[in-house]
Amino acid sequence: MSAKTITESRRTRYTRQAMRDALMELLADRTLAQISVKQLCERADVNRSTFYAHYDSLEELLRDIEDDTIAWVRGALDQLLNQSDQAGIEHIIARICQYIADNRNHLQVLMSPKADLGFQQQLLGLIYSRRDVASQLQPYSDDPAEAEMRMRFAVSGSIGLLQYWLATDLAAPADTIARTICAMTMPQTQQ
Repeated sequence: MSAKTITESRRTRYTRQAMRDALMELLADRTLAQISVKQLCERADVNRSTFYAHYDSLEELLRDIEDDTIAWVRGALDQLLNQSDQAGIEHIIARICQYIADNRNHLQVLMSPKADLGFQQQLLGLIYSRRDVASQLQPYSDDPAEAEMRMRFAVSGSIGLLQYWLATDLAAPADTIARTICAMTMPQTQQ
């Protein structure tokens, strides 16, 4: 079950954001299994009853955060890929990297090595599985096994680079990370 249906007043949005922020702060130092609802409520300065009015569990709160991130990426991809000039893969990856930079507090936790690798793979798999994007990553052969290996390398390598970037507190600009991802994952045209 996703987040409980509650009228989205300004106060409700503030409370939900406070709980999200508190969970991300707690996850920076410990695993989800080591966090209690009581600890989260103390950090967010909300009552337990308030927490349970919004979520059934900490896992549901985390899924809500992950789902919002996935929804943004899906929407950004749809928007970029539907542009008349057919935005290139580097532009798409640059937008995603800028989103990561703009939302670094949450994404430093979500993309960390101790976080849910399934979410990370889902996030980048969403990007690389799009036909428009995948066609740019395909090798110059019709070998499906090679195409699958290239896709897995692109996803895993991108996760590793993004984790490094976040661990260094975004020492490089987002467009530099996007160019590096593209250079490492896309085959160069053969002369």
